[in-house]
Amino acid sequence: MTGPNVLIAAIIIVLVITFVVTMLVVNAHIKKIIDDNDQLAEKHHTLLEQNEMQGSELEEHKMELKEKKEMIEVLRKQQKELVEQLNIISVDKVTVLQEQTREHREHIELTSDMSDEQLMAWVDQRMDETRLFANPTISLKDIASAMGLTQRRLANLFKQHEKYANLNEYLSEKRFLLACQLMRENPQWKIEAVAMEAGFQTRRTFQEVVKSHLGLTPSQFRQMLASEVSDVKNEE
Repeated sequence: MTGPNVLIAAIIIVLVITFVVTMLVVNAHIKKIIDDNDQLAEKHHTLLEQNEMQGSELEEHKMELKEKKEMIEVLRKQQKELVEQLNIISVDKVTVLQEQTREHREHIELTSDMSDEQLMAWVDQRMDETRLFANPTISLKDIASAMGLTQRRLANLFKQHEKYANLNEYLSEKRFLLACQLMRENPQWKIEAVAMEAGFQTRRTFQEVVKSHLGLTPSQFRQMLASEVSDVKNEE
């Protein structure tokens, strides 16, 4: 190969090598740019997702705040209603207490000059009107307070009474009489219901009291009443 041909070949080789190196460098640069773009795209996508999540969280916070505000309004409304109810109750309670005080004063004035016989008749009338005896846990204190009497005077009143040895005997008889009335007026009622309505704490106590007064059980007394009603219808 002559000298010029060698030079040309060398130049071509150098150009080829330079081209190849340049292409490798360009490809590497392009690859880097592509990788950077991919990373930027991924970051952008990540930021978009984060923004969406933050936006969703923000909406949730807004909803929570709205619900809390609504709850606060409901609680404030309930508080206002409770305060109004308490005020009404307070006024009503004061009115009731004033009325009770007035009644007690009237009772004291009315009973202060009564004889024991008159007072007993008055107490008996009040008991029938109010049916205090139908309360199974009524006490001497409760009755004395309702009648405007002292416990001592009420207790002495029953001790001195020829018919009753004490208050318990009186209450037992009043409950018995009411029970008889209830059985006569409400034949469909069960024995337990009659006993409870009349103020007896148990059916057994009720049966014992009825037995002691009539010599019959409540069921037998009810049968007797039913028989009397049947006889009256037959006569008609």
